Amino acid sequence: MKPKVAIVLPHFGSGGAENMVSRLAAHLDLSKVDAEVICVNGQPQSNPLEKAVIENGVPIKFIGKGKGFSGGALFKIWKELSAFKPNIVHTHLSACVYCAPWVLAHRVKMLHTIHNTPMYELIKPKQVVMALMYKLNKAIPIAISHEIQSMMVNYYHLKNNPELVYNPVDIYRFDIPKKPHDGIKIITVGRISPQKNQKLLIKAIKELTKDYPEVSLTILGDGPQRAEIEEFINAEALENTISLKGNVSNVEEYFAKSDIFVLSSAYEGLPLVVLEAMAASLPIVSTDVGGVKDIVTDNGILVEPGNLAALVEAIKGLIADNETRKKFEKQSRINVQKFDSSIIAEQYLNIYKKYSCT
Repeated sequence: MKPKVAIVLPHFGSGGAENMVSRLAAHLDLSKVDAEVICVNGQPQSNPLEKAVIENGVPIKFIGKGKGFSGGALFKIWKELSAFKPNIVHTHLSACVYCAPWVLAHRVKMLHTIHNTPMYELIKPKQVVMALMYKLNKAIPIAISHEIQSMMVNYYHLKNNPELVYNPVDIYRFDIPKKPHDGIKIITVGRISPQKNQKLLIKAIKELTKDYPEVSLTILGDGPQRAEIEEFINAEALENTISLKGNVSNVEEYFAKSDIFVLSSAYEGLPLVVLEAMAASLPIVSTDVGGVKDIVTDNGILVEPGNLAALVEAIKGLIADNETRKKFEKQSRINVQKFDSSIIAEQYLNIYKKYSCT
């Protein structure tokens, strides 16, 4: 019998978890699994992430919770799961809490993908709920890197290692010719927030321009710190060197006219944007956070989080050494092949089969 899976997430925003769910649902082989996606928050946005899921024949149901905790949403989730009757509930981010009562009351497992460092993934009350679910063996954690796997064992005192499945990337989306450009173009992508620590990268760019005035930085993404980051860029007199583009739907076009991808995060799970940059054949410079070390090996340089001098030296080294930069470009494209969405979807399918039989 085919597994019947309800994939539940807060919403289809622009974050890595939302992109991961979209790619998973868009690449599931529906001859081998029945699936539906449930969005706890908000209403349909008709964005590319939703469209990719629907085009694969996976329906999306919207609960419309809105902000804050909602008892009404708990009832609606219960009603939707009871109507669909899944034998696996696959949750993401805070959606796990809304599915927990139904899972506890039925003979099914919750699979919960951990998208970030465990201590930051959920607020404390929700961590308490998930700790109980893990203890009762009603929830099975799925880590997106070896580092997150180890952190989960320690943080939740798990007896067994979580399952391990990396994030998926549609690698052929990024298979476009490089675009000619002047200077050295550095790019970063991510929510503009303290976690991503774009201020560290901006400081690094200021240092780099002293020796390499042709360096420029493009920041893709939006978030709560955008106004603050804009002010910081202006205060550092870098408004002609650094551009904030906000959220874009054609990140591959920006990658095609960039030379180096840099991630300056303070903490991470397994950043999907790094995999996308690898698919675009970019060399990587990143802080050594979360599962980045699993994917940035012989295709880039890792530095200590928060270490400005190390970040500057790593980028400077790639600017100065064209041969190493070209080697990293080729290796990024080679290394990313095993993270293709169709491969990762098949790995999830095997996990669905494994736990729908227990």
